Amino acid sequence: MKKTEKNTWAVLPYNIERFKDRYLVSNLFGSWDILERDEFTRLEGRGLQEQSPLFKRLYKSGIIADENSLKNLIEDYRNLHGHLFTDTSLHIAVVTTRCNMNCLYCQTKTNAPQDMTIEVASRILKYVFDTQNPYANIEFQGGEPLLNWEIIKFITENASRINTGNKHLAISLVTNGTLLDDKKIEYLAKHNVGICFSFDGPSTVHNANRVMASGNDAYDTVKDAITRTKQIYKQQGLPHSVNLLCTITRKSLQEPEKIVDEYIALGADKIPLRPLSKLGLARDQWDAIGYTAEEFIAFWTRAMDHILELNKQGKKIQERLSVVILSKIFKKVNPGYVDMMSPCGAGRAVLAYMPNGDIYPCDEARMIGETMFKLGNVVKDDYHAVMKSNNVFCLCESSLMDLWDYNTAFLPWLGTCPVLNYAQDKSLVPKIKTSNLHKIFTFQIRYIFDRIIQDDKNKEIFLSWLT
Repeated sequence: MKKTEKNTWAVLPYNIERFKDRYLVSNLFGSWDILERDEFTRLEGRGLQEQSPLFKRLYKSGIIADENSLKNLIEDYRNLHGHLFTDTSLHIAVVTTRCNMNCLYCQTKTNAPQDMTIEVASRILKYVFDTQNPYANIEFQGGEPLLNWEIIKFITENASRINTGNKHLAISLVTNGTLLDDKKIEYLAKHNVGICFSFDGPSTVHNANRVMASGNDAYDTVKDAITRTKQIYKQQGLPHSVNLLCTITRKSLQEPEKIVDEYIALGADKIPLRPLSKLGLARDQWDAIGYTAEEFIAFWTRAMDHILELNKQGKKIQERLSVVILSKIFKKVNPGYVDMMSPCGAGRAVLAYMPNGDIYPCDEARMIGETMFKLGNVVKDDYHAVMKSNNVFCLCESSLMDLWDYNTAFLPWLGTCPVLNYAQDKSLVPKIKTSNLHKIFTFQIRYIFDRIIQDDKNKEIFLSWLT
């Protein structure tokens, strides 16, 4: 019998997702390709000819590998899961739990509001510069963080003073915008602090969701603040440091096109269409302001179709989470979106510090209404000891997608939030197929591939968002 020559190549294990008569195949390295029915049949039936165009395409896309391509595939995996190889980059400083608004979906309202002290702020700065990560992003949150302006200034000025160039330092502020005057805006611009305004869309939506305790019109107030901030930041050469953040409630569901158009009217080039989390006051009022995953998906689909159509008309606006997904799919990079990391970045990529110094693994964990996710206290505990806590390990284990939805073709790009899974089911073991967040993430990835298959122009638009 004639001895047969062994293959020097192999088809890597892959998962499949069907799109009518097309097939998405992907593997854990983030490699993927979309196959016609006959191409898929040849792949499944081991009918690949080594010199065929299909073989060469699958080799180039990373579905087929040999010794020469393994190094690049491993590098792809490392880039796609960069959070596994470093520590905390995002430090959320909750400088106060006081607020001047009574938003319907507030997730941070407390009966015993606190302000951060200089002692706690100083320890946060030590944590920031104790990390090995070359990137450090300090984000001010609340309540309304501007109610503790002196601590914002203390952290901003001392972070810049301490950083001698060993870290890429970014500082940002999430605000309702109602307390911003020109003096504060000019200070923030001078210190290159990015500003993110909570802005839910047209007046009928924004005023229904976000109510000022003073009784003033929240929409007019924040719109004026956004306009003035953009003007001052543009003068300082920082036009891209002003962003808007949209939270979707039941009131928003029938207004996707109007919400997108409102953002464009304010000069925004990105819109984050963020589902409401069942935390804090939102949990208590869920029947009035909440919705199902399916209802959000219907809203998001209309908004995305509108965004794509606007782009075809020459109006440039992107949906922010879509850019995250596209970066993972096309560039094989980890854009730093915690909930779409596997395991979740909570407790490793991000830490949240309360006014009294208590440390939580993410923003949502401090809002859960329980202390079970608490990692320690910044005044009492060392950073490296916190990183080795059992709670961090449990968060990683409960959010490892390879355990929970291992046969989906979307696995390389998916993540899940253990905190929101716990809020839904009171268990750290996720019921992944009934998880609202998982339903939404899975649909959003499928939508992007579906639109790419439908129309080459859609793919062209999506790729333009990555440049």
